[in-house]
Amino acid sequence: LGKSVLHCVRKPNFKPVRVPARIHTFDTFRSVNYRFLWLSTVIFSGAFWLQQVLIGWLAYDITGSPFLTSLIMGLDALPILLGAPLGGLICDRFDKRRLLAIVYTYQAILMVTFSIFIMVGLGATWNLFGFVFLMGIAWTIHDPARMALITTIVPREKLINAFALNAMAFSIMRLSVPAAGGFFLGLIGAWPIFLVEALLMVGAGLTIQLIKTPKGTLPSTDSKDKSQIRSSLKNVPLELLSGIGFILRQPVIIGFMCLTLLMVILIVPFINGLMPVYAAEIFEVGPKGLGLLFSSAGLGSLLSTIILASWKRITRPGIVTFSLLAFLTVLMTAMSINHRYEVALIIVMAISGAMMAYFSIASATVQSILPDNLRGKVTGIYMMTSGLIPIGALTAGIIANEFSAPVATRLGAILAVCLLSISFFIFRGVWNYRPETSTDLRALKQGEYLDETLSPQEPNKERAVPKAIGAVGGDS
Repeated sequence: LGKSVLHCVRKPNFKPVRVPARIHTFDTFRSVNYRFLWLSTVIFSGAFWLQQVLIGWLAYDITGSPFLTSLIMGLDALPILLGAPLGGLICDRFDKRRLLAIVYTYQAILMVTFSIFIMVGLGATWNLFGFVFLMGIAWTIHDPARMALITTIVPREKLINAFALNAMAFSIMRLSVPAAGGFFLGLIGAWPIFLVEALLMVGAGLTIQLIKTPKGTLPSTDSKDKSQIRSSLKNVPLELLSGIGFILRQPVIIGFMCLTLLMVILIVPFINGLMPVYAAEIFEVGPKGLGLLFSSAGLGSLLSTIILASWKRITRPGIVTFSLLAFLTVLMTAMSINHRYEVALIIVMAISGAMMAYFSIASATVQSILPDNLRGKVTGIYMMTSGLIPIGALTAGIIANEFSAPVATRLGAILAVCLLSISFFIFRGVWNYRPETSTDLRALKQGEYLDETLSPQEPNKERAVPKAIGAVGGDS
């Protein structure tokens, strides 16, 4: 009986219950404002990827030249080199939502006009150059405005998640739209598809107006502030110098700008810019095959952004970005020696995923360092790096024209490896950068956010020194 009693009162052997961690991939979607911004990105990027297929195939079909095709594919970045700082200054002074709506309307008008040119048989090399260049002018305002708007409506500790989800919108459309665009391009021709692009742009402009920006972020409408805006616009050089001065005091931003230069000059144009040439000359798959190549790239971007958005934090963004660039050079070499279309689809998917991860991490890291009063100006200057894509496109086109697209891609990879090795020693600050130890982040003043679901209860403590640039699911 005694043993029985002891057995009955013995402490139960409870096993600890392991509660699975919540997956935070879509945390930023808790913000209504961000959902509207994301939807506008989906609509706009649908038009963007349609245009990439149309312009790429029309350029090679009309010119028959790898050099001119590569140049046309990269020409829309040239205005960014010349006008991005001014575009960033404009973003600091005016309502970013209205600026984006104006940009989308302007691009829709261009698309309708060019559609008419194609419909009546006036499509030629000169108006292809003109159309792409005029479209590029809009990017000088669009890119700084959209990046600044994301940072305005999303807390800093959620930036990696927000930028990754924004990139995911591009990736989803890149996965589905190019293949459909290539199919309908071969079926009905180019001009009706340009009209579809125009309608998508109008839809993006209407959607962006549904966003409610936080208090204190909209330009004031009183006469005193209007006179200050006019005065600042008259002193554009001084305004830009203030942005340049800030950058020169930030070695991490300088390092990321130089690494992005390497990306946009030696990697992006030597792959994306030569994609139509690979489709036509190397794999001989026509416009439908080109569309599938772009869609394969979209799948890679989508998978990359899902993984990135699920990450808890990135404590060493410099190490990750250096590693991604090194991985891209390996993939470029593989692309240059491959002659099978099926294998190319896999390589392009991996390349696109690595590119998307790099740009998302680099952009979020730079944005996390910027004070609100300099955000537009510095973003505009940072975006100038994208304006150098035509230099890479020109170089890639010349080499591909003289030799072949694979030779051009291989040489680009070799040059990228050399410059990346040099950058490793010059920009050790980027390699060693940890957001939690950055004095720049401690000094930042935090703005207000409308979405309480995203705002910490103590914003000054939580946002002033974020533990890392990121939001969600595992360490890197």
